[in-house]
Amino acid sequence: MKPSERRHRSVEAIRLNSRPGLVSRVLWVLCWPPARLLATLFPYSSVKRCATPSGAYVAVINHLSHLDPPVAGLALRRPVRYLALNELWGNSAILDGILNVFEAIPFPREGRYPIGALKQALRHLDAGGIIGVFPEGRRVRNWGDAPVTRGAAWLAVKANVPLVPVAIWGTQHAMPLDTMRLHRSPVRVVVGCPIEPAGFAECRDAVQALTRAVAENLDREIRTLARDGHRR
Repeated sequence: MKPSERRHRSVEAIRLNSRPGLVSRVLWVLCWPPARLLATLFPYSSVKRCATPSGAYVAVINHLSHLDPPVAGLALRRPVRYLALNELWGNSAILDGILNVFEAIPFPREGRYPIGALKQALRHLDAGGIIGVFPEGRRVRNWGDAPVTRGAAWLAVKANVPLVPVAIWGTQHAMPLDTMRLHRSPVRVVVGCPIEPAGFAECRDAVQALTRAVAENLDREIRTLARDGHRR
């Protein structure tokens, strides 16, 4: 099967599901112990500024490496359903399997507005789940290389759920942008306090104001993590 055909079939299969199934939930549980063990090799540590919501929310995570999804999942300690570029499907059978098993939601980089992906994300939030969004839309070498998009804030406003900023530092050294090889390097995560969309309801553009708030939070935390990392 050609990569383009495999991508199409995988993406269409994911579109049929609005929430993770039993297999995905079981794998999250089974993967937890080995993931924690593997994390000690880097070493890995995480800090929560506040208690995370017990219900639905949108996790907004900066994106430096392929390691960011599992690293964020370890910090949040709950299954996360990520929005992922549909171009990731069809390049590798292994990657396709991972994306499909954990039921990432595919969306296009360009072209038509991703109505189908957004509807799936909203259904998942309505069911009490967590949606993970990488606001740069792609991996970057440094925070700030790409603008923060409005998608995460739009979902939060539309579903009336909090945004939770998740700042990651060190994955760019543990698995750099141009390789799939692992390197032993400290990985740090800071899970910020939830940002409620209700606090921006009076703003002329609530989505933009919420986007700015979460970007400022991530910027502050990432700068602190980077500064502390250079001191080690």
